[in-house]
Amino acid sequence: MDIRVLRYFLAAADQESISGAAQKLHVTQPTLSRQFMELEEELGHTLFIRTNRKLHLTAKGKLFYERAQAIVNLFDRTKEEIRAEDEMTGEIRIASGETPALKSLARAIARLQQEAPKVRFHVVSGAETQVKSELHSGLTDFGVFVGKADTLGYSAIKLKQKDVWGLLTHVDGPFAGKNCIEASDMIGVPLLCSEQSFKRNEFDGWLNNLRHDLNIVGTFNLLYNAYVLASAGVGHVLALGGVINPSPASGLVWLPLHPKLECDIVVAWNRSRNLCPAANRLIALLKEEELRS
Repeated sequence: MDIRVLRYFLAAADQESISGAAQKLHVTQPTLSRQFMELEEELGHTLFIRTNRKLHLTAKGKLFYERAQAIVNLFDRTKEEIRAEDEMTGEIRIASGETPALKSLARAIARLQQEAPKVRFHVVSGAETQVKSELHSGLTDFGVFVGKADTLGYSAIKLKQKDVWGLLTHVDGPFAGKNCIEASDMIGVPLLCSEQSFKRNEFDGWLNNLRHDLNIVGTFNLLYNAYVLASAGVGHVLALGGVINPSPASGLVWLPLHPKLECDIVVAWNRSRNLCPAANRLIALLKEEELRS
């Protein structure tokens, strides 16, 4: 198995057709069919279910697709980094939790863009588990952790700017007329909460032992999905301010918690990995921006 075969496999899976992949890759259909037969024989599993019209991935095929995609992406990034000489080029990938508190990082990226216009940036959103997975695999240069994240084993910069917790709720709902939300206000009302923040007990101190009195009707990983549910009246959403700015049509408003509850934002990277020059320069610029803020 080599990287070329992985690219063939990915193309066939994306096209859902061997003939479509052959046309895209400029190789013959028999060549691809032979490669896939040898690949399945090497792995000892069927990867495709072949019908008259489409290719469908088996369960093993779906797993192999994810791994092949990661391997090819990592190979391409590594090749790019090795080929880069003195000039800063390549791609910086950032995996981040949802947060508006990234002004200093955004300024550092803008400065690096001015210094090294050939550097590209790729930002993906994800919860802590995904961010750590990408950092560990080497697919991501930097991870942005929101709240009580375990960054042991990483080099990290804790940003001065913090996020603030509040509640997304209907304007004409049970909290109409209030300008903030206290712990006792939330007892008994249906709540939607970030899965990772509740698992990490980020609200326990603020709740003053009222955690078990809350009515958590659902959890979420991405706030926009919870925003849609809240608009439909499913529940009130414990959410960081500024990630979603409710539109008037939604009928929602964001109210801060009282007393104020903040969470830290940490930018981290794998200390055991040799970062490319552009990534190291971004770290230096971020430190400068944090000193200025």
